[in-house]
Amino acid sequence: MRKEVILELLAEAGYLVLAFVLQASVVGYLSVGEIKPDLILGALVYVSISKRPMHSTVAGFLVGVVQDLSFGGWIGVNAFSKCLVAFLVSHASRSTFKERYWTQLLLLFSTVMFHDIVYFGFLYRGSVSHIGPAILKVSLGSAVLTALVSPAYDFVIRRIFSLKGPVSRESVAVPREQ
Repeated sequence: MRKEVILELLAEAGYLVLAFVLQASVVGYLSVGEIKPDLILGALVYVSISKRPMHSTVAGFLVGVVQDLSFGGWIGVNAFSKCLVAFLVSHASRSTFKERYWTQLLLLFSTVMFHDIVYFGFLYRGSVSHIGPAILKVSLGSAVLTALVSPAYDFVIRRIFSLKGPVSRESVAVPREQ
């Protein structure tokens, strides 16, 4: 039992580390102007969908701290925003129809928007005159790109490494009555 848990945690860590590597190297080629998808946040959303809130919160905090230390910026801002987002996604996934792609796309889009509002809120110290333009200039496009790229990342990585997915990707068919 413990060995399975450890292997699952290592697979999850590898899934998130690969997102970091791709964010730093490949994601720049997927950008549209200055707008880039946030693959790290997308991967965190997929981890949070399948985990309990405490696990997701810790994963969000660790991902945020590593991102703060790796990519610069204010230390703790990414940690707080990703921790909060992971907690909320984990709670929301308990009551949403997460097997549907459109639900996942909507969840990814809204998660990026919420994350960026929290992040820019701290970055600009709550100044609405700075937060609004940042949301319009960066977040909307980033949310769309993240919602489009992250499901592909999740699907491909889980297929390549035979990882257990956070959700069943098969459609739910209602049998016909006879």
